[in-house]
Amino acid sequence: MAIAVPQPSPTGGITEERLTLKEAEALFAETGYPAPESTLRRWAKDAGLKGIRRGQRVWYSDSEILELHARHVFDD
Repeated sequence: MAIAVPQPSPTGGITEERLTLKEAEALFAETGYPAPESTLRRWAKDAGLKGIRRGQRVWYSDSEILELHARHVFDD
């Protein structure tokens, strides 16, 4: 999974990529800095991140999840 750069949308705003915490877990496992889905969920809750629920899945901003992961993995 590549990290995308936010691009202008046709409506004039910035579009963000979204991912589930399961997808984020897989991404971080590939980087050598794993973070289990349960840990990511706890971090997101503690940080007050709001996801978008679609059916049974909750989607989060990829940039917010990446920043959250970096804060916990590299700032500790």
